Amino acid sequence: MMKLLLQLAAVPLLALVTLAPAAAEDRQLIAFGDNFPELELTLAGPDHDRSYLGLGARSSFTASQVRADLLLVELLNVHCSHCQEQAPAYNELFKLIEKTPATRGRIKLLGIAVGNLAEEVEAFRRAYQVPFPIVADPRFAAHRALGGSATPFSIYVRQDSSGRPGVVAEARLGLNTDVQKLFAELQQLASADAAALRRQGAAATRQRTAITPLYSEEQLAERVRQAFIKTGGQLAGFGPVELRSGRRIYTAVLRRGEQSGRLFAEVASRQTVCDICHDVHFIYVFDTATRIVGFEPLQVTKYGNLAWSDQEVEWMRRRVVGQYLTAPRSFDPKVDAVTSATISSAIIFDSLAQGESLIEELRARGY
Repeated sequence: MMKLLLQLAAVPLLALVTLAPAAAEDRQLIAFGDNFPELELTLAGPDHDRSYLGLGARSSFTASQVRADLLLVELLNVHCSHCQEQAPAYNELFKLIEKTPATRGRIKLLGIAVGNLAEEVEAFRRAYQVPFPIVADPRFAAHRALGGSATPFSIYVRQDSSGRPGVVAEARLGLNTDVQKLFAELQQLASADAAALRRQGAAATRQRTAITPLYSEEQLAERVRQAFIKTGGQLAGFGPVELRSGRRIYTAVLRRGEQSGRLFAEVASRQTVCDICHDVHFIYVFDTATRIVGFEPLQVTKYGNLAWSDQEVEWMRRRVVGQYLTAPRSFDPKVDAVTSATISSAIIFDSLAQGESLIEELRARGY
């Protein structure tokens, strides 16, 4: 009976262009032996950054175009306390590499600032006097391509002289501040055979990143049901929608007087970007016009892993309700971030920005 009600109430969604799907809850983290992906990265820093990386006049590049034997890629977020704590150590490492004839030009450092704007990167580099290039990854594209690790996350990439993508010689999560030990490791890896690293990596155990559910299926369904009801009206139909992507979607029909309308909700669960922060879980509700009509937190925290207050939740609700999934608004930390919760706020906005591919999936299902 419920299935029939859902079919009768189905309303076609707007036609859209498919974008990349939202981050999965269970992904394979880049690891030893993997090719480093050919991500399109953009430098917005000073000219000497391009010179240091050997890029000539190019501002857009891929990691394989960096002239080096070994490239240390550091995933960071400028608001992550461990990333801030690690900055002086990596500054010292950079200076040590540059003053040592045997490593200068052979080992290079590159930061990727996950979820940060170019101006945030510039401010971070000024504040911590970072001498090596850092590129902004405001839409989490590089973060997703690398498996969605928390930060700081350091990837040692043995470059391939043939121009092929480099191979990951090691990947390490968390603080990495023993400069002398790290320098010795990098020197050794800079001379390692790339083909041998690939062969060894093919036999290595792969690690997957996964998010621990907060609720049982029944509890989660009830939370979604209440999120629907909170938008106003009488619930006349409710159930999950199975999608190939595995995204956790529900739909419902709500009656308001003589009228009824279909709504959808996604349970968004995202790994934190900071290695000492809680994951982000929330529900957002949207209508057949792709307009967001509801926002309910399940777990969102700020500095110190403190839960948001009711006032902070309401403030975020006002920022996102009314947006359209077909026209996602870019995150601006100056106006969109809850105080002391910039990382969580950025993750929420990025999750909503993945809504276009969701709409395409729902259209394919006949909604």
